Amino acid sequence: MNSKLMIFKSTITDPNQRYIEDLLNDAGTIPVDADVDTYEMHYPPWFDEEKFKRGQQFYTTNRACMLTAGLCGLIAVLAIPTSLEVLIFTGRSSTPLKAYRRYVQTIRHTMNWYEEELVPGSKSWKSLEYVRRIHAASGKQANKQNSKMLVSQKDVAITQFGFVGFVALSYQMLGIRYDEAGMEGFVHFWRTIGYMLGLEDRFNICTEDLTSSKQRMTLVLEQILRPALQTVSTEFVQMTNAMIDGLWCVNTFLDYNAFMFLTRRLAGVPGHYYWKDEPTNDGSTQPAYEKMGWHSRYILCMILYINEVLLYVPIIRWYFNILFTVNAYFIDKYFPYLAMIKFGIKNAFVRVVY
Repeated sequence: MNSKLMIFKSTITDPNQRYIEDLLNDAGTIPVDADVDTYEMHYPPWFDEEKFKRGQQFYTTNRACMLTAGLCGLIAVLAIPTSLEVLIFTGRSSTPLKAYRRYVQTIRHTMNWYEEELVPGSKSWKSLEYVRRIHAASGKQANKQNSKMLVSQKDVAITQFGFVGFVALSYQMLGIRYDEAGMEGFVHFWRTIGYMLGLEDRFNICTEDLTSSKQRMTLVLEQILRPALQTVSTEFVQMTNAMIDGLWCVNTFLDYNAFMFLTRRLAGVPGHYYWKDEPTNDGSTQPAYEKMGWHSRYILCMILYINEVLLYVPIIRWYFNILFTVNAYFIDKYFPYLAMIKFGIKNAFVRVVY
């Protein structure tokens, strides 16, 4: 991964450097929406339906990898203090139960975007309208409490990275079946989603072409996310622990230490390497995982072996994609038995509203 980051870094152009400067200096002071009634949902002027659907197909092909990629992306986003502050303020993710219900909703909204046709009145369209209203309302309430708190253009751009950044930059580590057209479609998909959630084009981490998009993502990773993941707050640890504990009911391979290692490895944090031929980043002789307990090391080993070895075998990829589909569309929705045991029958069922 590090060699790839160096390639992108060496080809960074002035427009992309201006992008990161604008993101760091301006985007944090501009709300996504000033109010819930001041925006109108519509297609972006550059929307390409064929490319968008190609992005949806790219997700379908790599469905089994996307949960790991998205969870690591979310962990990275939570390391950003401004994003974490608003999340803490809403009070909807502070305990394992609250986190379970919130993030199951998030997963289902995202699956709607991936699965449904994006047309006015569709589940996907209504879902995006709902999420945008929630962002606007949460930002407005937080800003009343503290004038420095808001859901800003910067926050949404970094959250956008959480869904697309690791997939685009570190696909080999996630078991992604890569093809150029599919990845271009996936980036266009998230460029569109970002726009429809209120992200201005000048702050959108995804651009009209794959190369410049990766350059922007690399800058965000190197200058914002990687430093944030190296020194995390007590609040971050509490919130991510609650998230992992809650979502364990969705995926029993979730473990706090293992997923923190995975996230930091994807982000290129020094000392977070696994395979013998992998760059150590800082010349250290002891990788960070050796300090973890046996259970966390077991989970980490299994995830890495599945993603980086087994998922490259077509029949096994097919099996894991089917397993993901059965879990997501039947068990988690109609018979979430682990959540029933952990949180009670009433709390286990999550209704997604639009």
